[in-house]
Amino acid sequence: MNPKPLIFVDLDDTLFQTNRKSPPTPLHKIATLDQFGEPLSYMLPKQQIFVNWLLASADVIPVTARSVAGLQRVHLPFLHGAVCSHGGTILAADQQVDQEWLEIQHKAAAELDELLTELPALLLDYAKPFGSIRTWTMQENGGKIYTVAKQNDPAPLFLHQMIEHLPAEVLEHCYVHINGNNLAILPKFVSKQKAVEFFINKYDPNRERAILGWGDSLSDAGFLGCCDWFGMPKNSQLDKFLVQNLAQDHHAKGYLGHV
Repeated sequence: MNPKPLIFVDLDDTLFQTNRKSPPTPLHKIATLDQFGEPLSYMLPKQQIFVNWLLASADVIPVTARSVAGLQRVHLPFLHGAVCSHGGTILAADQQVDQEWLEIQHKAAAELDELLTELPALLLDYAKPFGSIRTWTMQENGGKIYTVAKQNDPAPLFLHQMIEHLPAEVLEHCYVHINGNNLAILPKFVSKQKAVEFFINKYDPNRERAILGWGDSLSDAGFLGCCDWFGMPKNSQLDKFLVQNLAQDHHAKGYLGHV
């Protein structure tokens, strides 16, 4: 049995954040570069301590919305595999694409090929009453993974208003993730949770290892639920959701806990 814990961890806004969210100081450390090779994201001193502890203490698996190319721009030594593109791609420890998972994804995507092809144009039409957007299909490993829409103007935010106009077929086969002025429509088979479940079943089939997880957003909750223990950054989306719902639960019942 491997005594080292297996840790699944989200990247952006968990281990580092862009310079827009946290203007760098001499104490910050560059974590990622943009596609032009310029510094993009930084780690705070506390995040540097946390990352160093993770890498020294466990086998760390990044679980990220980043593509494989985007992960390659992260300046951290992940040596034990990765989950990329919201779960659309799994990398083995040798950084090669897991072919078994790829076959599963390609087979499922083939059944939704027409829908995935039409989605970018459909979203452009649905957005017309609200504002201007640009759309594209995220592709990797020779196949379509998910569709993205981004507002051309950062405010006011309106992408959530488009959801009620989506066809029933889209909502039946896909789920929607909104983060500010970005919207992603992902087939249900593309999932951080499903990819982490596959990874655990393949590399720890007897569930012998201690499995931990960290993530910041509500979309991370699924894969965190695969872990024996999990955590979240202070003031993250997950943290605020937990605090708010605990307060509402206490207000409604008059006590903390469940009978």
